[in-house]
Amino acid sequence: MSHDDAIAISPPVPSTEREPLFVPRAMTTVVIAALGVCVLVNAALLIAQLRLYRATDGSYAAIQGEIWVGNLTGMGLLAFLVTGFVFLRWLWQMRVNAEALAPRGHRMKRGWTTGGWLVPVACFFLPKRIINDIWAASSPPDRPRRTDVLLTSWWLLFVAAQLLAYPSPSRGPLPTEMAGAALYTVAGVLCIGVVRRLAAMQRARLDG
Repeated sequence: MSHDDAIAISPPVPSTEREPLFVPRAMTTVVIAALGVCVLVNAALLIAQLRLYRATDGSYAAIQGEIWVGNLTGMGLLAFLVTGFVFLRWLWQMRVNAEALAPRGHRMKRGWTTGGWLVPVACFFLPKRIINDIWAASSPPDRPRRTDVLLTSWWLLFVAAQLLAYPSPSRGPLPTEMAGAALYTVAGVLCIGVVRRLAAMQRARLDG
């Protein structure tokens, strides 16, 4: 029996009053809605960046473009922070559930579920390691796996977007910034799929 098999078929630990086991339907909906807002804002930002990039310096279109890019960049940052907060709260409950499904199937302590996102450099791989363990504990007993094409694709695009989307000090967005906005848009769509899939897998395991 492989290590992944042992994770998948571990019997659930009975819930306690302090740590109830459930898949938060309302919060899952909120997370998906917040991700949807991020997708729309980043798509709009990409369009505004493209228009600004093509505009002539000093023209009315360039001035309008700079205003739109600035406003949408601020909106994107706000949406990112709000989404990050609700996503981490949702992920914490997923980790609580996963520990009951696989008490010995987690390579890092629970505090890293949120702390891993705050450590420079390590934030590019620690959260994925934790989510992989949650994914393995939540997967169907007959198909135990630590990751999935959807999960890995989302994470790679999300990390690439973070590396590319830094604002440029020069006038107008650089091509890398536009690539970052495009990657954030696609990563947001994939993240919605990850949230839906993980919630469905845990609901099936807990109900079973």
